[in-house]
Amino acid sequence: MSVDRQPVLVTGANGFLGAWILAGLAAAGRPAVASDLARDTRRLDDLLAPDRQGAIRWRSCDVGDAEAVGTLVGDTKPAAIVHLAALQIPACRAAPSLCAQVNIGGQINVLEAARRHGVPRVIYTSSAAAKPRGPANAPANLYGVFKKTAEEIARLYWEAHGVRSLGLRPHIVYGVGRDEGETSAITKAIRAAALGEPYAMPFATQGCLQYAGEVADIFCRCVAADWDGALLSDLTTEQHSTDQLLAAIRAEVPDADIEPSDTIRVSPSQGFDNTVLRSVIGEWPRTPLAEGVIRTIGQFRARAAGRHHAAPAGST
Repeated sequence: MSVDRQPVLVTGANGFLGAWILAGLAAAGRPAVASDLARDTRRLDDLLAPDRQGAIRWRSCDVGDAEAVGTLVGDTKPAAIVHLAALQIPACRAAPSLCAQVNIGGQINVLEAARRHGVPRVIYTSSAAAKPRGPANAPANLYGVFKKTAEEIARLYWEAHGVRSLGLRPHIVYGVGRDEGETSAITKAIRAAALGEPYAMPFATQGCLQYAGEVADIFCRCVAADWDGALLSDLTTEQHSTDQLLAAIRAEVPDADIEPSDTIRVSPSQGFDNTVLRSVIGEWPRTPLAEGVIRTIGQFRARAAGRHHAAPAGST
């Protein structure tokens, strides 16, 4: 089987990014194996019509189960693994032991399976939460600590076993399907404006606001790339405030009833660098904030009207 016909294995496939990446792979004609605890295509169905999902196979797997992960990778023989499975900030706060099993144990299990079965590349989600911040100059929550630990595990798997990996650090990703996690508030504000509903922002912040279609496009390009080492990179580097987000929303929906917040959410604000990513995949089409907001508003409105299949990842 040629490399481009070998499947891409996507863990955490039920999630927001999983749906966008699966839609992008389908648009590019790449077969995929979608893996999660159980099959749930609700987010994917909003992006890709069910009759276009034929190249996606589903397998149930708990990334915290080393034997199950090894069997999955051995059976599917992927050309690449896109490892997304993780529990987010609220879950890490509420159930730290479970989240360590998923976020750290899952990283070990995926890299070990890649080592044992000779998978040529692993692309995984780290997070801007792994970046140091504040007086401690360290991650601000357990989720960030777990993600930073996962980065170090990837480094050691390269040094000890030659497992190639690329850790990507999304920051604040928005788009249809983003309905979990603290920074889903950005998407919820856009959705409320699109549907004419009121919304009160829970915080004010500044960071790299990243359109899901662009993020998925980046991951899909990485699947076809080659590199050596355990690389690590930010995705985009341009920063915007929530005030700028609300201005972009109101430019498209002038009567949007979105109430700003005086509560400051401290986010990493410096040191963003995507030089490594650009060395791996070159340049890609960027989605400015205003354009991403317009697309997302249109997608939410189409979804509400029953025309709910958003543009595939990376399309214009």
